[in-house]
Amino acid sequence: MVRRVLNRPVVYKALGTLLLSAGMILGCSLSGRLAREAIDSQIAQRLDYLVIISTPVFELPPATPLPTFTPVPTPVPTATPTPTPPPLPATRLSIPAIGLNIHIVEAFPTTVTSWTGQQKLVWKPVSYAVGHYSTSGYPTEGANIVLAGHNNTKGAVFQRLSELRIGDEVILYTMDDEFHYRVHEKIIFPYLGVEEQGDAKLQFYAAPKSSEIVTLISCWPYATNAERIVVIAAPSSD
Repeated sequence: MVRRVLNRPVVYKALGTLLLSAGMILGCSLSGRLAREAIDSQIAQRLDYLVIISTPVFELPPATPLPTFTPVPTPVPTATPTPTPPPLPATRLSIPAIGLNIHIVEAFPTTVTSWTGQQKLVWKPVSYAVGHYSTSGYPTEGANIVLAGHNNTKGAVFQRLSELRIGDEVILYTMDDEFHYRVHEKIIFPYLGVEEQGDAKLQFYAAPKSSEIVTLISCWPYATNAERIVVIAAPSSD
């Protein structure tokens, strides 16, 4: 069956076609090569077209400078200052040398008219406590802290005030702290019969001062109250 299909004439014809096609491809390839060689030969005879006399110079515009970066400082938050708490009033007085430990209340002045018609402010001692003059200072305020008490009545809280000596300790207590002072002066002066001069002295000792002190005021002596006693204490350096 195979021999009948692939007879010689058919095979010869196929081989001839194959050889003819190969010859045509080879001829085209050879013709292209010869054509390129001819063109290369013509170009080689005109070398002046291939020589670069000089390198062309191109003037470029100046480069645009990059923008300068200025760092922005990070803002530092400002610390909020802690408010200073206001001075607190003293609520208790302790004087160990005379065994005194008593609470303090606020005392307010009253207006009194003298026999000459002159008006003045007078602080009267409070009962069963020490009275703080409402116009005087508080601990740490750097002012005169004026305290008054009875000598022989209504608690007699300052009965032993005359026993104090220089250097004895006076302690004031507020709601959250305590403040220590030392006695540095004790004054006794007449009052009955010389009330005008006596009131002037009391006003002087109760007046505002340029530095912090504690001024204790009472009557004296126990039997007559004919005089007045003033004890002054300054902040302790201990």
